[in-house]
Amino acid sequence: MKKSRLKPMLLCCLLTTAAPLAAAEGIQLNLSASAQRDIANDQISATLYVQQSNSQAAVLADRLNKATANGLAQGRAYGHVQLSSGSYSTWPSYDKNGKITGWQGRSEIQLKSKDFTQAAELIAKLQQTMLLEGVQFGVSDEARRNAEQGMIPEAIASLKNQAEVAARALGKNAVSIQQLDIGQQNHGFRPPVMMMKSAMASGEANVSQPDLQPGQTQLQLQVSGKVELK
Repeated sequence: MKKSRLKPMLLCCLLTTAAPLAAAEGIQLNLSASAQRDIANDQISATLYVQQSNSQAAVLADRLNKATANGLAQGRAYGHVQLSSGSYSTWPSYDKNGKITGWQGRSEIQLKSKDFTQAAELIAKLQQTMLLEGVQFGVSDEARRNAEQGMIPEAIASLKNQAEVAARALGKNAVSIQQLDIGQQNHGFRPPVMMMKSAMASGEANVSQPDLQPGQTQLQLQVSGKVELK
């Protein structure tokens, strides 16, 4: 008789405990949002190089080394421009019978600066003895961090707005963000740059400064998170 009395009591307790748990259960959503900003490019980078050939590998290496050292030395007069050595390589030239007839080599200098005036002047000077491979513009780390500080609240607000819209549609009243991941994506472009021919190619003694048009880069910051609706 005691067993028959305990079973109903146990069943009643289970039902009483399960009711609040079911009521407390919410709906979980995985949402993402983003914020974009167009930021003026404030940094320039360029690659200049010298390429030569010679029948003797040692002579070729000596000329490449001197040309590179001369370019780096010229850059020391520009305090706001950072110069560094780039790639350096030599390779043999062959005749139709596969015999080595000489050597070719290439040495690069990498240029980086936030001062476009000094960069343009130095590029023009280096083009008197070197060739310009390309110029790229971008956003500096400092400008990127400043832009992200403004985009983070904007992206989070957009994610919360999505959650609130979903909550109303599902008949829920409360929104709780359980997890949030913040990342970034960069969508940049390199605008056309007007460059004068180098003295090596045109035979002129001097090279006009390039007309640098930095343009803009679109920065995008994305947030994603797990949201619970109650």
